[in-house]
Amino acid sequence: MHKLVLLLFLLPLRVFSQTNDSLTVNIPTIDSVIVVPEYDLLQELSQFQENGGTVELHASEKIQDMLKWHIRQNKQSRSFTGYRIQLYSVNSYGCDINKLKEFRDKFEQDFLDIPAYLKYFDPDFKIRAGNFHSRLESIPALYRIRKLHPSSYPVKTEITLEDLKRIPMQDIPKEEIPTIE
Repeated sequence: MHKLVLLLFLLPLRVFSQTNDSLTVNIPTIDSVIVVPEYDLLQELSQFQENGGTVELHASEKIQDMLKWHIRQNKQSRSFTGYRIQLYSVNSYGCDINKLKEFRDKFEQDFLDIPAYLKYFDPDFKIRAGNFHSRLESIPALYRIRKLHPSSYPVKTEITLEDLKRIPMQDIPKEEIPTIE
């Protein structure tokens, strides 16, 4: 029993004694992360350009490794924090989903260049429009939208890259025109 207690007290001392400074703990740093980028932005920038210009980056290896790590993290997340304009919000209890889809479709017919999204955020359905990187970028669209929807406002939200590929009105079924043969 005494040996176990002694071992528990001496084990932390051994961890601290392995470092140069006895007050630090060996924590993995950005140096120990191996990053294999598919496209090396730093190398591309430092090459001679067709227009005769070059870019010189004066940064330590740690900063360049951090930039490569950040690029890799962005590729894995597949989303970013941006803004959309909230048009309508309703409690999901007793809500008619078809009316919400009609509201979204009518909005997309009024604003052909702004996609609208019907999403469920527990316990509400929300209709939001646009894909903006910042609140400031959403203001011109907000002024246009407020002419028809005066209670709309910008909200911060996670925007996935798949949402950016969506074309407005792609979910609206089109009537097939019969062809005469």
